[in-house]
Amino acid sequence: MAGINLDETKILLRQVWAFMLMGLYGIGIFQERAVVLQAGTAQAAESILPDVAKVIFLGLLFISFLIDIVEMRENKDKAYQFLFLSLIAGGLSATISAAQYNVLARVFGGG
Repeated sequence: MAGINLDETKILLRQVWAFMLMGLYGIGIFQERAVVLQAGTAQAAESILPDVAKVIFLGLLFISFLIDIVEMRENKDKAYQFLFLSLIAGGLSATISAAQYNVLARVFGGG
């Protein structure tokens, strides 16, 4: 019975982690769009987006720490793998999403 609850917990935490990572990349795309457009409304949105990205990044780190705690209950060798992955993927999210936005803008003729 405890194994079923542990598996369900791991699945739920990984889904939340993936959702937060997608949100972080989405905010990076909106930030790059605001920089490219330089419109009056984009400047107002530009001031709040970095703060939202910081909150989501800290949440991502917290969720990855919880995933690592659950993983360590099964295998001590899996210590802090998700936390390291979150630091890499979350830290590079602004750079990767900006590059994605620029490539997609060129492909679809928007920039």
